[in-house]
Amino acid sequence: MKHENFTSTPSKIAFLLSALFIVTVAITGCKKQDAKPASPTTANTAATNQSKMVATPFGMVLASKVHLIEQGTEVAQVDGHVKKINSETGAVIEDYGAVTATSSGNENTSGSHLSSMHALAAQTGGVGNGYYVYGNLPSGKDIKSFSTSWVVPSAPSRDSTLFLWNGADNVDGSSFMQPVLGWEDGQGATWFIQNWGFANGNYFHSNAIDVASGTTVTGVITQKSATGGNYTYTIAFSGHSSITYTQSFPEPANQVIQCWEAYSNTYLAFPPDQKVAMKSMNLQYVGSGTTNQPITWVQTSDGAIYTPSGNNTVFVNNGTTTSQVDFYFQ
Repeated sequence: MKHENFTSTPSKIAFLLSALFIVTVAITGCKKQDAKPASPTTANTAATNQSKMVATPFGMVLASKVHLIEQGTEVAQVDGHVKKINSETGAVIEDYGAVTATSSGNENTSGSHLSSMHALAAQTGGVGNGYYVYGNLPSGKDIKSFSTSWVVPSAPSRDSTLFLWNGADNVDGSSFMQPVLGWEDGQGATWFIQNWGFANGNYFHSNAIDVASGTTVTGVITQKSATGGNYTYTIAFSGHSSITYTQSFPEPANQVIQCWEAYSNTYLAFPPDQKVAMKSMNLQYVGSGTTNQPITWVQTSDGAIYTPSGNNTVFVNNGTTTSQVDFYFQ
């Protein structure tokens, strides 16, 4: 699951787009209570630069395919098209084309989903080193909700573009959503949180909010409704409603993911902490009530950098309330 150039807050989103890849594509956004205003260097300009590639939590993608979803708007399927609409009035703001059940743009097919995105990033010179793990739900089961908590790491000591996130997708890649913690130098050198989703060959994101090292963040994905061919989810961080956004997908999510990715060729650009623990996971299937369901993680390597400890990803345990995955920085 590569995530790189997303656009939103001035230092958060532009971070991916500008920091590493020096792609400053303007994205106009509106202010949110505690969220930063969208960077005026991403989406709008991106639309006029059709061939430009930007880094996102999904890898390098066309800037014209990256869209800000402001507070008060959402991504919905209307009349067979994927559109940005006003959440209250339903007024259409932007049309992203006819719904395609398995539209992968230049990219997404899960399981191997992340591998294919990594291959694409390699072609464009934007490879994110790291490890991700995934767990498939039992056949016929869909995700009702999935959350993970982790502590924001210390600041890295040198320029870095880094991402930590939990996510959910459909194994065919048609539905993908992620609450993302990111770091960007050159834009204030700070950690930030931001929510992302993919559908119909387009990449959507909220504005971003700065968060301090040592803060516990909880990424939450929740299915709001499901009506044949229209599965609606909220993508959020607990306690930060100003960047929560709603998106409808052509298929339900049935795979969970944890990912640590770094756009660096050395662990010296990683946080100085030994590791980060992705824990307090809560997975519920549709129809399972409030019972926390077990997760069996599968490890997949995509070129993780050697660390002094010799570790990159360690499964502390699978299970229900005790499921934990540790990503090593040092």
